Amino acid sequence: MSSLAGFNGMPSAPGYSASKAWVRSYGEGLRGKFLSEGIRISVVCPGFVKSRITQQNTFAMPFLMDAQLAANIILKGLEKDKVRIAFPLSLYAAILFLSVLPSRLTSRLVSYFPRKE
Repeated sequence: MSSLAGFNGMPSAPGYSASKAWVRSYGEGLRGKFLSEGIRISVVCPGFVKSRITQQNTFAMPFLMDAQLAANIILKGLEKDKVRIAFPLSLYAAILFLSVLPSRLTSRLVSYFPRKE
């Protein structure tokens, strides 16, 4: 289980971003390693999902998603044997867009994101 936060270092939670980036990279690498053995590995990269943890957050959580909807997206992704199950699509697209911008610009943009205190 990774996170959309694993695609860019987020100044509000750099340790969290780093750990989720590692999980994504490791999971995608394991998928390739075990593909010939018939073992399928999918990496799940959700945005914000309603839970006891997110209930405690005091910062803005764009595209906050119901847990049941998130579970359905994950299940469909697993049934389709997707390498990466990232959602919601609009937030995933925005994160991918940030990743192709020059680092100097990306750092400036993410510095405006809400701080996780």
